[in-house]
Amino acid sequence: MIELPEAIVISKQINDELKGKTVKSAIRGQNPHRFAFTGKYSDKDFSEILIGKIIKKSWPNGNVILVQLDGYLLSLGCGGERILYHKHEKTIPKKHQLLLEFDDQTYLTVTISGWGEVRLLETKDLAKHPHIPYDKVDPLSEEFTLSIFKKLVKMLPEKKKCSAKKFFITEPGLRGIGNGVIQDIFFYSKIHPKTEMKSLSTKDLERLFETTRKELQKMVDLGGRDCEKDIFNQNGRYQRIMHSKAVNTSCPVCKTTLIKKKQYLGGAIYFCSSCQMVLP
Repeated sequence: MIELPEAIVISKQINDELKGKTVKSAIRGQNPHRFAFTGKYSDKDFSEILIGKIIKKSWPNGNVILVQLDGYLLSLGCGGERILYHKHEKTIPKKHQLLLEFDDQTYLTVTISGWGEVRLLETKDLAKHPHIPYDKVDPLSEEFTLSIFKKLVKMLPEKKKCSAKKFFITEPGLRGIGNGVIQDIFFYSKIHPKTEMKSLSTKDLERLFETTRKELQKMVDLGGRDCEKDIFNQNGRYQRIMHSKAVNTSCPVCKTTLIKKKQYLGGAIYFCSSCQMVLP
C-alpha cells in the first residue's frame, strides 16, 4: 500500500522522468475495478481531456500523488497501486486501470490492488479532494513539531481511549500514515501499538516523535519500503523489521522473544512483547 514515503518517492520520479511529456492517448477503465476512485469525469471525458496535455509537475499530499497537466490534476496513489513507467510497449501489463501514452512512445500505467486513485479533477477543485485529509498534519512537514505532537496528545478526550495505532492512523491521525509504516516506528520507539497515548511520559513522547521523523525520512531516502515498488518496478531499499514474514522469528534487539502478530483496529500489528510493553 502506498503511504507517505512512497508517495514522495514516486512524485519525485514523475518529475524527473515525465515532466514535459505530452499525453498522446489516455485509457482509463479498460479493466473496471470496484474500488478505483475516478471522480466526476467519465472514462470517455477523461481520455478526451487528457489528450494533448503536458505534464507540468508532480507532488505528494499524504499518500496521494498529484500530477499537474495544464489546468487539471491527475490523482494517483491513496492505496494499493502499482504505478509503472514503461519505455517499451511490450512491458505494459495486460490488465490495468490507467494507461497513458506519451508523444515519445513511452507509457505510464496504474494497476490497482485493493483500492486506489485514478481521479481527474480541475486544479481549482483540489481543496475539495475527498481523500486528502487536510485536517491532519504531515509528519514530515515543518508544521509537525514536538510541541504540535504533544498538543495533539493533550487534546485527546480524558475519558476516551486512544491507542498509539489509532492516534497515528485515525484520530487525530497523521497525513499519509497507514498500518504499514507504523510497525517499525513503534518498534524502534519501544511503544506497543495498543498503548494508550495519554499514558506515555514526556520522555516516551519525545522518543516517539523523533523516531517517527527519523524512520519516515529514512524510508524516503531509501526509495520506499522493501514491500513497495517505484515507477521503474524496483523495490524500495528500506528493510522492514516488523512485518508478516518476521512472525515467530527472534526479536532483533532482545534476541529472546519471538515476534508476534495480532489483529487490531482493522489490520495486523507486529510487535515484540518484551521490547514493546503495553501501558494502561
